[in-house]
Amino acid sequence: MDLGLEGRVAVITGGSEGIGKGTAMSMAAEGAGVVICARRADVLEQTADEIRQATGARVTAVAADVSQPDQIAAVFRAAIDEHGRVDILVNNAGVSSAGHFDAATDETWQTDLDLKLYAVIRCSREAIPHMRTQGGGRIINVTNLGGKTPG
Repeated sequence: MDLGLEGRVAVITGGSEGIGKGTAMSMAAEGAGVVICARRADVLEQTADEIRQATGARVTAVAADVSQPDQIAAVFRAAIDEHGRVDILVNNAGVSSAGHFDAATDETWQTDLDLKLYAVIRCSREAIPHMRTQGGGRIINVTNLGGKTPG
C-alpha cells in the first residue's frame, strides 16, 4: 500500500511499544523517516533497531519524558537535526491506570494531565511551526476508551 509517506518524517511519542511501535513500523515501511521517543532508553533503542532492520528506514530514538517541556524540545531538536523536517506528529504517549474517581489525588490528576493533555499541547506547539514552514503536516492524537467512557 502506498500511503504517500516516502520522504516524510514522523515524530511518534510513546514509540517504544504497542500502538506507537506499530505506527512507527508501518510509517517506516511506507518510506517515512521516524523519530520515536519514550522514557525507557533501553526498550526504545531495541525498538529502533528492530524497525531499522525490518524496514531499512532512518530511525532516530530519543529517550524523553514528554510530560517535561524541556525534553519535548529535545525531541524536536533531534528530529530537525537528524531529518531536517517534521511532517507528522503522533501524540501517543500515555499510560492506562485504573482507579476510583474519588480516590485520585491532585498529584495523580496532575501527572495524568501533564502526560495526556499538556504533552499533546506542547508537542503540537513544537511541531506546528515546522509544518507551517514546509506548507503543512498532520497531527494524530491517540487516546484510550477511558477518555470517552470512564469507569
